[in-house]
Amino acid sequence: MTSISKVPLKFFWANTSRITRNIVMRGSMLKLKTWHRGLLLMLNLRQHLKFIRILSHPQTKQLIVSKPELTYKYLRNYISFNISARTGLLILISHYSYLQNNFRTDFLENISRSPVLLWSQYIEGISFEIVMDFPHTVDHEGDLCLIFKSDLVSIYRLIFVIADGCLFQLPDDHVLCISSVQGINGFEGIKQATKNCHDIQPAQLLMAAMNGLGLALGIKTIVGIATKNQISQSEKFYFSYDEFFGKYGDLVPQKSFYEILLPYMESPLDLIPTRHRKRTQKKRAFKNEIRDEAAGSIGQYLVKEPLPCAASSA
Repeated sequence: MTSISKVPLKFFWANTSRITRNIVMRGSMLKLKTWHRGLLLMLNLRQHLKFIRILSHPQTKQLIVSKPELTYKYLRNYISFNISARTGLLILISHYSYLQNNFRTDFLENISRSPVLLWSQYIEGISFEIVMDFPHTVDHEGDLCLIFKSDLVSIYRLIFVIADGCLFQLPDDHVLCISSVQGINGFEGIKQATKNCHDIQPAQLLMAAMNGLGLALGIKTIVGIATKNQISQSEKFYFSYDEFFGKYGDLVPQKSFYEILLPYMESPLDLIPTRHRKRTQKKRAFKNEIRDEAAGSIGQYLVKEPLPCAASSA
């Protein structure tokens, strides 16, 4: 009970009262799903209190004051349909523990107010950029996101979380788990951006930035949630996660996720038809530029070399 005794009770009760007030105002108090989530909370109370203690850290305290629902988001579907509430809670614990151990104290507060620029370039008179942001309008898909923008208009978004590898039965200390890759503002913007960026789709450019993030953090594996367990599939913009992640890695049998090793494997140039090699080299150089610039940009927010932080152990 030592860890529970360290929980800031004032913070815990203040946050719980805000959540309860919201439930009452929505008229959800008597709904079966509310009681079911309450039961899940009681079954995971020890780890929940550990999560509360982590969130009371100066790096996240102000964020939780403005977004109290964050502390209970694991009680609904989180990241994937086949992830249990307990595993979702452990993922959140590992994510915020990792940020506290490796990023500057003001990182989350700053990113929740203003996105962090990872890469930018003017191409044919159009400003393109990739930023890291807090997913303000997305509650259950992850806790950080990369956004591809064209002339400051968001075109594509990739949502992810940093988790302990053991939570996905992987040997890595930490992995980058991608739960959502979605277009935002229509096909025309995506089509135009693809044309301007050497015929590389925005989703692939975001993956290049993720490669850079892994490089900066020393993380060697990405986990990509397979199509059948996606909680983020858009009715307006269908996205084939299996086809997309399959280009980067392999589906793990019986697990419904893809394991993608960093840096990404590229086909040897001598296997590329001669007439396409120059174009292929140009595309790879462009993606590598994004990777390196993203790695350098995120490196400015690190306090030290990334270290293991086994905070999610039961």
